[in-house]
Amino acid sequence: MRSKLLAIALGALVMTACTTTCSGPSSVPNDPPTLVLTNGTLIDGTGADPLPDAVVVMSGAKITAVGARGEVDVPSGAPTVDVGGGTILPGFINAHVHNAYSAGNLTTWAQAGVTTVRDEGIFSQQHTLAELIAMRDSDWSEPGYARLVSAGWMISPPGGYGWLHVTSPDDARQKAEDELDQGADLIKATMEDGYGPATNLPVMTFEELSAIAETAHARGALVTAHITEAGFMQVVVDAGVDDVAHVPWDSMPDALIQQMIAADIYLVTTLTVMEAYGVLAGAQSNLGRFAAAGGKVAMGNDYTDIPQNGFPHFELGMPMHEITRMSEAGMSPGQIVVASTRNAARVCGLEDELGTLEVGKTADVFVVDGNPLEDLSVLTDVRVVVHGGTVIRNEVR
Repeated sequence: MRSKLLAIALGALVMTACTTTCSGPSSVPNDPPTLVLTNGTLIDGTGADPLPDAVVVMSGAKITAVGARGEVDVPSGAPTVDVGGGTILPGFINAHVHNAYSAGNLTTWAQAGVTTVRDEGIFSQQHTLAELIAMRDSDWSEPGYARLVSAGWMISPPGGYGWLHVTSPDDARQKAEDELDQGADLIKATMEDGYGPATNLPVMTFEELSAIAETAHARGALVTAHITEAGFMQVVVDAGVDDVAHVPWDSMPDALIQQMIAADIYLVTTLTVMEAYGVLAGAQSNLGRFAAAGGKVAMGNDYTDIPQNGFPHFELGMPMHEITRMSEAGMSPGQIVVASTRNAARVCGLEDELGTLEVGKTADVFVVDGNPLEDLSVLTDVRVVVHGGTVIRNEVR
């Protein structure tokens, strides 16, 4: 199956494959170019103005040159793809998904230009976390699969909204250590007292949540916090988390928004799930206010393929429903691109490697037919997808 996938994806243009998660050292600067993209408008993910008639040069798994035609030396004989005036973007990153431990799901995301996903909590208990991480690093490490960032199990008190339970600050520290020892990339804690069929759930204490944050940060790992109500946001912000995994449905106080901005705490959108619970308007209002105030937003749609949830609009691939709802909330197309690239890389802990098209970054590149700053729907008009320096989709003929 895997060989068939790669044969189809690579087509006639065979590139040097990155056969790891592409997080190793940069390629040697003198490596020969393995791919050049030309004749496209560059949106580099930093928020800078688009650059027309751009060139991107890749060597191995890394970007080695980016700039306007005439300012970048295009090596003679290098494999070149003329993208025909399309828009060259960083690979998109979905910063909140579930059920990502799946070859089929990872393939679909990658083919759509979503080259990295952050799994925000394992649902199935068929495997241990260590077993799932081992499968990720062996079975799903080829470029045809989206890169998988793991938050392990969601942490809560016994009977709470989560599968890994803590009973004290010391136990919280130990559970966070265990998660990281098994290979989790970051830690997810929950502050949720119930919604849907579950009500009056127990929640962690401030001391337990703070212990998780301190332990993760001491290991160089980030902490994401699940909330759905603004009433719990003050606790998670005070505990020192790095991002809030949902926009709450009830009104966020202005002072809290300013505190989050000052502390550089990111907000992940997930408007799709808020719509499923009938509270979209409040969540969109909060997102619009947060973004307008200068808060940093990361895109995520809370994708899950668990049939019994029955939620509509959970798109596998490019999450256009989420992106449309972000636009309706008042975010500009440029803000949405940054939320889906640079900012999403930050909450994955990969901002030094991914999220922008800059020299030295991993060559995750996504080319679409049209200008997403004028029409976001062109994000589904894929021309080329490059993952870790390997072409996995090429619609240019």
